[in-house]
Amino acid sequence: MKVKIGEEEGGLSELRLEPETLEDLWVVTRLANAGDIAKGYAWRRFKARDLERAESGEKKKIRVELRVESVEFAEAANRVRLTGVILRGEPEEFAPAGEHQTLDVEIGTRFELRKKIGVYERKTLEAARKRAARVDALIIAMDDERATLAQLTPSGVRYAYEIESEASKRDPKSYAEFRKKYFSEILKACDSAVQRGARVIVAGPGFAKDDFKKYAERQNAEVTKKISFETTSNAERTGVGEIVKRGIAQRILGEQKQTLEWEKLEELKKRIARGGLVAYGIDDVRAAVEARAAEEIFVLDEILRNDERAQRVVEAAERGGASVFVFDSRNEAGSEFAAFGLACLLRYKL
Repeated sequence: MKVKIGEEEGGLSELRLEPETLEDLWVVTRLANAGDIAKGYAWRRFKARDLERAESGEKKKIRVELRVESVEFAEAANRVRLTGVILRGEPEEFAPAGEHQTLDVEIGTRFELRKKIGVYERKTLEAARKRAARVDALIIAMDDERATLAQLTPSGVRYAYEIESEASKRDPKSYAEFRKKYFSEILKACDSAVQRGARVIVAGPGFAKDDFKKYAERQNAEVTKKISFETTSNAERTGVGEIVKRGIAQRILGEQKQTLEWEKLEELKKRIARGGLVAYGIDDVRAAVEARAAEEIFVLDEILRNDERAQRVVEAAERGGASVFVFDSRNEAGSEFAAFGLACLLRYKL
């Protein structure tokens, strides 16, 4: 997510946002609330005077500022719909103030959101920035003839190179040898990516990727365990694009966050079982924070968003030098942590 926070005025800050992934679109739904002011470009149907049916009108592009009334994540269409009342629009004749309008936010859409920034919003934006900085995945779209390699980076997809297969079924004598060479070059690229800590996704149509998987398992089982195999319609750049648009790469990268959530939750439960350095529940956590005993705060995103008492405790913990970890309520670990809502690991026993 590309984020720029403008100056605060009247208690409100201006966020300039540009979602880069499906995960970023979900972040937008967590940031935007009823009452916020959204600015961006939209399309509005204009009905000419000589036309009787509104649906027969021409669509015009407008620059609109609206007060948000509802936020909807249309996941099937990969967009967030911000609907509200127009405060002002350009051109005015196509976007009269007082009427309703929807601002569609998709991947790559630049828009502005004017709102009050609290601890929840800061943590959400901080997590989005960290997630973007960690993005590093090798995507390989392959078939029997070629493999297209691309790297997913914080700035987007960068196409690296192609590996051509010299194997031809018309020449049975050399087919196996050249196919083995083709697979060997792909596996070498996978190994290099794994060594630098990147996630690897191999995708394609037909059976080529399945045959490669069998070859890779024989040659380097450890590397193969770290490869995700998916299906695409082709081995071209559009095949790589399918992986990105369908959110597969971000889902796989997101598994890292889920793994960390389980680790944090297990540590919390172990300390509780041992009667050790832990506190949970808002009153006990607040007492730990006030005593400067809190080392790390665990909080559920929904509670951080909606509970002002929890927000004040988290802010005080940060001022006291404690780190904060936010559980995602959409994940299984987050759902389980919801029984606690707010907890902390202690530096010493109270």
